[in-house]
Amino acid sequence: MLVENGPVLRAVAGLLALLTAATAGLARYFLRGILRVTRNTDYDVAILGLGDGVVSLGSTLNSLLPGTYGLSWLDETGSPTGHAMVGPILSRDGDSGPEAKPGRARWAADRRVVTRTLVDVRAGELRVGLRTAWEQYAYLGDPGTAHGLDFVDLMLTGDLGEYPAWLLPAGGGSRWVIAVHGRGASRGETMRILPTLAALGLPTLIPSYRNDIGAPATSDNCYHLGDTEWQEIDAAITYALEQGATEIVLYGWSMGGAIVLQTVVRSAQADAVIALILDSPVIDWRDTLRANARVNRLPRPAAEMGLWMVQRQLGIDLDDFDWVARANELTRPMLIFHGPDDAFVPWERALALSKARPDLISMVTYEGAGHTKSWNVDPEGYEREVRDFLLGLG
Repeated sequence: MLVENGPVLRAVAGLLALLTAATAGLARYFLRGILRVTRNTDYDVAILGLGDGVVSLGSTLNSLLPGTYGLSWLDETGSPTGHAMVGPILSRDGDSGPEAKPGRARWAADRRVVTRTLVDVRAGELRVGLRTAWEQYAYLGDPGTAHGLDFVDLMLTGDLGEYPAWLLPAGGGSRWVIAVHGRGASRGETMRILPTLAALGLPTLIPSYRNDIGAPATSDNCYHLGDTEWQEIDAAITYALEQGATEIVLYGWSMGGAIVLQTVVRSAQADAVIALILDSPVIDWRDTLRANARVNRLPRPAAEMGLWMVQRQLGIDLDDFDWVARANELTRPMLIFHGPDDAFVPWERALALSKARPDLISMVTYEGAGHTKSWNVDPEGYEREVRDFLLGLG
């Protein structure tokens, strides 16, 4: 019988081997997408019309977002020197085209139009025909050029070398804020909240970390999901304490939230940290990676193999990054901004964490706010929440 079924068994074995190889290939692709350091700018938002205080844009997933954002564009030499800010949507002709996919803005081929308030042209000439990049941070440059704030460029010393940082001395008090950007982002991610922190007189330190532009690169050119990056935040705390800080508020966006959470349980100086502010934080990497696999339509077996590969390559256990399970370890007041419109870092785990520790955590949600876009949707409300939380610390 075994001999008679030999060809069938070989065919089945071959098919299983093929499926396993295909699953492993997809898992490796997913792994690279999550961990590899890549940077690109898409100039995919077309300027279709200009009027008195209004701008008409090609319809994309980004240009249809509610709120306040920036546009940037290249000058004649190919340098990214142009910068404008746009506000609420005034009108729109249709939605983004069928080629648009979640998480990536695509210019609609039929040039359907969305008209928005033109808040300001801050640099360069905005003209019809330009292709612009959508800027979630709204403000570009540094704290001085963006907001007219006094700041110092400095270098912090960490395990891998020296890391660029901005320091806003503000009132020069002993309570400092250390602001930590997310994966694939830059220090510019903090730009939206800096005037609020400066107005409160809080010195604010904005460090870079490994694999950032200008910072030391890791040998594998990969993000480690906060497992190693927290060491640069520890170095930032060291610097702040040496400069006279006695209390630290850690503020993290996206993966910056995961980095901050690792810092408060792993840093020998964590006693100086009195509170956390987290914007769209990664509360559970396993849940976040599965969500990204769904967004990219990765089959479940490939996603699960990808999770196994992530742990194997980084030498981590993703259970150590599940803060719902570790909620009893948290001891500091925490303000979280997160909501159901985040397609990349699901808000359910942040919600579960806030329910697990209502004694410590306040959670704020804005309708229509995608990943780290709560400020964009309601700048005044967001700034008020941050201000009230910080003042409430005493």
